[in-house]
Amino acid sequence: MLVGVDGVDTAGRALRAGAFLAACLGRSLVIVHVRRRLMPLADGYIPLGDELQLDKQVEQELDAELTTAVRLSGDLDQVRWELVCSYGEAAAELIRIGLERDAACVVVGRRPAGLAELVHRITSGSVSRAVVASHAFPVLVVP
Repeated sequence: MLVGVDGVDTAGRALRAGAFLAACLGRSLVIVHVRRRLMPLADGYIPLGDELQLDKQVEQELDAELTTAVRLSGDLDQVRWELVCSYGEAAAELIRIGLERDAACVVVGRRPAGLAELVHRITSGSVSRAVVASHAFPVLVVP
């Protein structure tokens, strides 16, 4: 089982659905958080590869904060789980990790309708639609 999250505060329903399915199927849960690459703004400078990522210490602190928030939420007390953090485009990374881990199902949330969702779709596209369109595995979209 794999659940895509952008943050615990916005992924509660998807996490609970993923935990429920993992418990029913007797599988562990892989929580995937995908970070966007950072783009330094400097004239004439084009960053490449690892230069686009956060400092390792900052990454570890962010991972620790997310892990603590998930643990404190209490939503995953009954299942084995692990957090996987990655860089890139969210849908592509969820599909890649889902295929690598042989996911029985991928659970993604759907942003509520409104201006924030419109802006997100314009800048990033719909992660849930892209994952569903991959036809790689069953996908549960949680509103």
